[in-house]
Amino acid sequence: MPLPPAPTPHASARQRFGHRLRHWREARGLSQAELGRRLGYHNSLISRVENARRWPPPGLPARADELLLTGGELAALWQPVRQERERLGELVAPARPPLGATLRGATPPDAATFEVLRQLLGVYRAAAARTGGEPLAAVLEHHARTLAGWQHSTPRGDVTAVRSLAAQYAELAGWAHFEGDRRTRALGWFTAGLEWARAAGDQPTTAALLTRQSTLHWWNGDPAGALAHAEAARAAARRVPGLQSWAALAEAHAHALNGAAPEAWRALVEAERLTEADRRAGRTEPRPTRAALVLGVAHGTCHRDLAVRTGRAAHAHAAVAHLDAALGHLDPAEHPHDHALITGRLAGAYARAGRREAAAATLSRLPPEPTGRVAHEQRRARGWLGGAPTHQGPPGAEQPAPEG
Repeated sequence: MPLPPAPTPHASARQRFGHRLRHWREARGLSQAELGRRLGYHNSLISRVENARRWPPPGLPARADELLLTGGELAALWQPVRQERERLGELVAPARPPLGATLRGATPPDAATFEVLRQLLGVYRAAAARTGGEPLAAVLEHHARTLAGWQHSTPRGDVTAVRSLAAQYAELAGWAHFEGDRRTRALGWFTAGLEWARAAGDQPTTAALLTRQSTLHWWNGDPAGALAHAEAARAAARRVPGLQSWAALAEAHAHALNGAAPEAWRALVEAERLTEADRRAGRTEPRPTRAALVLGVAHGTCHRDLAVRTGRAAHAHAAVAHLDAALGHLDPAEHPHDHALITGRLAGAYARAGRREAAAATLSRLPPEPTGRVAHEQRRARGWLGGAPTHQGPPGAEQPAPEG
C-alpha cells in the first residue's frame, strides 16, 4: 500500500494523528500487525487510523504513547482529533440502554415485588464483588429496564423510590459491562443511571455513578475526562459519608494518568484521611484489611501510571511493592476476579520496573483464557515485556518521596 502524503498545514487533525502514528510505529520497527497485537487491536484498524479512514479509539493514543515511547505526543494530538470529531457531529453517542416502550404504562409493582428487587440488588452486589459482575450483566439490564418502565406508571408519591432503584441497577449493570471491557455499553448505563438518580434526588447514587464514569474515562486513557468526573463526584459526595474517599481515589487516578505526581499524592492522602475518619465515626464497616487492599491497589496503580507517564524508575518499583502487598490481603478463593485483575496489574508493574522474569512468572498465574479487564491488563503487561527495555534496577531501588 503506498504511503499517504505528509499532512499539509491544512490537514485535518485525524490526518495529522495518523501520520504521526505511522511515523512512530516505523521508527520502532513494528508492522501494523505487530503494533495492533501489542495494543489489543486488529491490524486493519491500525491501517485505517494511519490512513485517516477511521477515528482513533479513545484508549489508543495513551497506550500507543506508552509502547512507542513518544513522550506523550499522540495523547496530545488526540484532543484536537476529539474536538474535530465533535465538530463534525460524528462522535458516537453512548449506547443508551433501550428502555422498552412496551413497558411504558405497565402495571406498577406492588410493594412486595419492589422489596424483592431491592433485596436482590444486595445479593447481586455481593456476587459482583466476587466475580466482577460480567456474568450478571443481562439480568441486571433486565431489572434496570423493568424499573425504568415502571417510572411511567408508578403513583407520583412512589416514583422517587423506583427511579432511585433503577439508577442503582443501572450503576451495577454498567460496572458489569465495564468489567467485561464493553466500554460503550457501560457508559450508556452509567449515563442513564445518572439521569434517573438526579431525577430522584439520590445523592449517593449520583456520586457513585460520577465516580464510575471517572474510572471509565481513566480506563480509556482520558485524564481530562477522568478528572472532571472525579471532581463532580467529590462535590456530589460532600454530604455522603463513605463516598468521598472513593471519589478522592478516582481523582488520584486521573492525576496519575496525567503524570501529575504531587496532585496524585495529595488525593491519595486525602482518601486515606477520609477512610480513617469514616471508620472512626462508625460510618463504614470496620474492615481494615479491605481498606488496606483498596488503598494499596490505588497506590500501586497510581505509581504504575506515573511510571509510564514520567519514566521514573522509582514509581515502577513502588507500584510493585504496593500491588504485591495488596495481593497478600486478598483470598483468591473468595475474590477470584479481583485477584486476577491485580495479578495482571502487578505483572505490568514488574515489566515497567525491568523485572522481566518476575513479570513472566506473575503472568503465568493468570487464568488460561482471561476475559474483559483482566485480559486487557494481560495484554498491557505482555506489550511492555515485548517492547523496548523499561526501567532497570534492583527491587529495592529508591522509593519516591511524597511530593508537594
